[in-house]
Amino acid sequence: MERELFGPVKEYFEKQGYICDGEVEDIDLYMEKGEEHVAVELKVDLDFKAFRQAALRQKYVETVYIAIFKPKSLRNTAYRDKLYLLKRLGIGLLLVSKKSLEVQVANEPLVTELSVYQKQNRNKKKKLTAEFSKRRTKNNVGGVRGEKLISAYREDALLVLDACAELGGEVKGREVRKLCNIEKTADILRSNYYGWFEKIETGVYRVTDAGYAALEEFEDTVYKLKRGN
Repeated sequence: MERELFGPVKEYFEKQGYICDGEVEDIDLYMEKGEEHVAVELKVDLDFKAFRQAALRQKYVETVYIAIFKPKSLRNTAYRDKLYLLKRLGIGLLLVSKKSLEVQVANEPLVTELSVYQKQNRNKKKKLTAEFSKRRTKNNVGGVRGEKLISAYREDALLVLDACAELGGEVKGREVRKLCNIEKTADILRSNYYGWFEKIETGVYRVTDAGYAALEEFEDTVYKLKRGN
């Protein structure tokens, strides 16, 4: 498969005046034009091995590319994340069409400064810091999958749930808000995201079996939240 990439990529650079050859000191395709030196790693997949080899080539070759066959989708998250890493490392990317064998430069071998991406993602950073500051307990364990996280929203919902249970029976939203002091009490009751509440009539709710089960499941968290309040 990698061998099939060699011809189209070599021809692409030869048309630009480069003198090319394969397997020069373990580089799949090496070329020169005047004072320019270029290395291309031909890869089946854009994986860690490809990144590693290309990054190591940068130690002694100024311009380095990775060449792969063009993926079916250029919009999926995995591909876009890899493209981001290439931009940060200053490694070029060449895409070769399986049908026409046309070579397309998907990324120029230039380092994109981190500040560029940080400016583009300022809103995401604000969301991150806002979520962190809103969380009261901060007891989540990192690196786990499939466990229920204690987000700021879940913390608020648990306090609303606890207040409903404490009042007992059918309760009015405004009474719940007064007890738990959660600003978005009405929204939490109305949206019923976790299925903890049953709407009886406008502004009146009661706790469901799922709600009582949640109070048992998150008993420790509710205790810490109330103690913090």
